[in-house]
Amino acid sequence: MSCTKNWELTCVRHYSPSAKSIDVATFYFGRDLDELTPESRATNIGRMVAVSREDSIETPDIRDDVRKLPSGIISMLDLANLTEEALEAGFHIEMTSVNPGPKSGWTKLVMLADGTEKRRGLFGRTGYQKRVCYMECDSEKTMEFIPLAPEAMPKIMWARVTEIPPAILAGILAESILDSEPQQTTLDEFADLGLEDVFCLARELALPGPSWDCCF
Repeated sequence: MSCTKNWELTCVRHYSPSAKSIDVATFYFGRDLDELTPESRATNIGRMVAVSREDSIETPDIRDDVRKLPSGIISMLDLANLTEEALEAGFHIEMTSVNPGPKSGWTKLVMLADGTEKRRGLFGRTGYQKRVCYMECDSEKTMEFIPLAPEAMPKIMWARVTEIPPAILAGILAESILDSEPQQTTLDEFADLGLEDVFCLARELALPGPSWDCCF
């Protein structure tokens, strides 16, 4: 049984009227359409093999189905000129452990450190989740990955951001994921208090590592 060499993640914009900057914008996320649907996001059971998922027992006021972006992804969006597209609809991340060669748009990621983080998991049980930090080869921007297979994470990998592929976008629109919840009008829509332009309490997105070929 071996790990996949290529994998991906789709991030769909979660609308908030005052979060106008990519630094504080939040996103739904999933490796496929099933993980992006509201029904799947609503339960831990529905996302048992999903990434970056934990109970919100200790911080119940923080949404558990959206994430803000790590500095590495923000940097990649900027280099690809996709920041505005990401703020409007979202974006797609492709990852590979195989050197893509001179193809444009790929960013080389080098493993920086790994460790474990104490988490409140399924059914209220406390556990430890392994996290691996990678740094962009040409900058100090970083992002974390969560291993999904027993095999060691690659020391070097490559990633790139693109627009959401048309087939996936069609499914997102069909499932009303971009507007899956009614938006409540807030004072900030009128006064533009700008609080979310400065602060974002959402957890930072941790990307999935490669999974088993037979599982995903």
